Amino acid sequence: MSTAATSSISTPCDSPCADALETLSLGHEQTRALADECRRVARHSHVSGDPAMQELAEALCRAIHRMAALEEELFFPAARAALEASQLVDLAELEHATARHIIQELQRAEPGEARYEALVLALAECVERHARHEQAQLFPRLRESCLDLDALGQRLSERL
Repeated sequence: MSTAATSSISTPCDSPCADALETLSLGHEQTRALADECRRVARHSHVSGDPAMQELAEALCRAIHRMAALEEELFFPAARAALEASQLVDLAELEHATARHIIQELQRAEPGEARYEALVLALAECVERHARHEQAQLFPRLRESCLDLDALGQRLSERL
């Protein structure tokens, strides 16, 4: 993916009326697309330290940081308050901690190292697992809760 392609990815909310789960789902889709592209480049690259992989990894890290900040500062506290059992939020927070750890390791690695690509792939898997968890388990529970998803969506949109 070229720099132009990675910079053309829009923010997770193209509609001012999107509720919180729609906004986060779009952010997940965009982050998953970057993760998929990392996996594709890893499968087809025969060059250690491929600049395309480094560019994609950096874009993936930026997308994760942006989404994690929104979720940790606004979404998780609201979700925790809306749900009696907060294990689903706890798991999502642990997934964020795992992603942060992988990103820290990635920042210490050199793009030419085999370890670098392994870390990028581990981060891509972490993104996929996190998005699947939230969308399959957490989001449906929140749709059934008393959480005002429209108001929360507005707050998320203001932060993008």
